[in-house]
Amino acid sequence: MKRELQAVERDIMEAEVARNGWEAKSWDLDTMIGHKFKELEALSIECNQALRRLKLVQGLQYVLNAKGSSPAEVLGIDYKSTLKPALDSFADDINKSSMSKLEELISLQQQSVENAAKIEAKRNCVAVLQSNCDEHPENF
Repeated sequence: MKRELQAVERDIMEAEVARNGWEAKSWDLDTMIGHKFKELEALSIECNQALRRLKLVQGLQYVLNAKGSSPAEVLGIDYKSTLKPALDSFADDINKSSMSKLEELISLQQQSVENAAKIEAKRNCVAVLQSNCDEHPENF
């Protein structure tokens, strides 16, 4: 009977030690989650500012929800259905703009080459005229 009582007391102490360990881990985890949530808040503010600067979608912003159980619930928006299409559209617009700028650059480079050729031809013409003037100064 005494041994059984000691075994039960030992089991109780082991359970209390285990519970204390789990409680300490719970506190550590809670603290870590709090820090991560604060980091997410700071990042959401930066993202909201960037979204406003980009003017992607009116009224779209991250609003953190600490009670959310999925990333979409925590962030306040569904990335795939809301933000991703706007970003894809923005990227397409940038690509189109880049292509038009590239075409414009190519056209301007061709004009520059043509203008350089015209200038060189006129220089050659002036050089020929200058040499003719130098050879026959009496005509002037």
